[in-house]
Amino acid sequence: MKALSPISIIFFFSLMCHHLNYGTTLPFSKVIVWGHKMNGHTHMWIHAAFFRTFAFLGYDVAWLDDNSDLTNIDLSNSLFITEGQADEKIPLRDDCRYVLHNCYSLKYDDLRVQGNVVHLQVYTHKCKNGPVLKTDEYTYIDPESKTIYMPWATDLVPYEIDNMKKIIRYTPKKKECHWVGTLYDGDRFSNYDKLKPFMLALEEHGISFFSERYMSRQENIRLIQKSAVAPAIVGAWQEQEGYIPCRIFKNISYGAMGVTNSKTVYELFNKKIIYNPDTERLCHEALAYIAQMDTKELYELMDFVRDNHTYLNRIDHLLHFINLIKPLNNYQPTRNEYQIGSQ
Repeated sequence: MKALSPISIIFFFSLMCHHLNYGTTLPFSKVIVWGHKMNGHTHMWIHAAFFRTFAFLGYDVAWLDDNSDLTNIDLSNSLFITEGQADEKIPLRDDCRYVLHNCYSLKYDDLRVQGNVVHLQVYTHKCKNGPVLKTDEYTYIDPESKTIYMPWATDLVPYEIDNMKKIIRYTPKKKECHWVGTLYDGDRFSNYDKLKPFMLALEEHGISFFSERYMSRQENIRLIQKSAVAPAIVGAWQEQEGYIPCRIFKNISYGAMGVTNSKTVYELFNKKIIYNPDTERLCHEALAYIAQMDTKELYELMDFVRDNHTYLNRIDHLLHFINLIKPLNNYQPTRNEYQIGSQ
């Protein structure tokens, strides 16, 4: 990492001394998730997770897009969360804060100058090349560019993960492997060439491979839970750059053993999941290990995701970073009655 400026050092000590707890009373009247409203785009699931988690925490949340009628909606003092392919008609207000992912339009410049904008980027190893501060494993902030880097997460909240432990006890496995999400071939972002050897290895075990998209969260969970194995395989670019797919957090939280060809993902889970960069061998090793695995191992991984990799954790870091960039009125992090494992 590059040398830190004096302002970054100040941010670091502030962050260490003022860690946000779940249950913070937001100094916003409303949280607005803007764009990708059930349109099938892969980022829709990120927005859906933010929406349901803010709602779970008790905040007034709306999911709007460029087609929404804003006539009777009070947008004052709101927190907007959006993405650069879906923000054409987003309202720009100096009484609101904005979390922008891949938004490069000059229209935000005035808001940036006012300190009303932070940029959210997904973690890759390259983020550590700049003047960043490490605030948690795989979470970094750059106060000068107002950017926070972190992975995505599971879309479940903690009590739901605990409930999954009860469900999977009575869910029989099928001779099936369901890949829910993008299966892509064609350029440097392809993952098909890494998945193909895994798919061929599955055939040797009589296991059918299914690639699916555009389904409900409930159906996604059902398919993963009945799969004989549920891998989180990354393409060459993701593997090299250290990209961490949300699939690994989701699959484990739904009750599937972690299986990956990514060294970064393997290390994130403290080397307690199944890893091999050779995806053909990965398949054989995963099926053999899962067949004799103690359920306790899986529960411990689910607990690790529950405690560290839900959108509660991501919102925790995000809101504190917003406050660091420009202090919020009446910002008083407090813990409410919410406890891990309860609804």
